[in-house]
Amino acid sequence: MVVPIRVRLAGTENPSRPAHTLDATERGVRFAGYSDELNPGDIIEIQHRHERSLFRVIWIHSPKGSFEKHVGAECVFNANIWGNEFQQEPDEYEQSDD
Repeated sequence: MVVPIRVRLAGTENPSRPAHTLDATERGVRFAGYSDELNPGDIIEIQHRHERSLFRVIWIHSPKGSFEKHVGAECVFNANIWGNEFQQEPDEYEQSDD
């Protein structure tokens, strides 16, 4: 799901910056377009529409030939900020009971 979000480093007075999701699940998100510096382990606040939650940065990757960074983050709390846009599908790595 690709949707606009706003991201800021939690615990700071810095304003949130625009970004966009590349993938999102209940437990995590992969996003791009964020311009400020982030490091693995940082706690960030992600806002989608009027919903906000905290996420922990797990990894940062710069695709070859691109200046854009991709960021992978996991939810700190069990919160779904995606609303009705979020499709309830199992993650690829989860095994089915079949």
